[in-house]
Amino acid sequence: MLQFSDAMVAASQFNWLVMADPVNRVMMLGDAAIPAKQQIYRHAEAAVATFLAAFLHPDRR
Repeated sequence: MLQFSDAMVAASQFNWLVMADPVNRVMMLGDAAIPAKQQIYRHAEAAVATFLAAFLHPDRR
């Protein structure tokens, strides 16, 4: 269902789409920046949508 030339690169990109913003905020602002569960879900859904927009095979869209 997905189309990419390098699975390791795609996996790394997915990981950072999901992790970069929350981790960055906590590293810079401390515990006060830990997102609420709903924010985490919303961020994860957006990351998945971005990843699929880039890598979902055209026949599956």
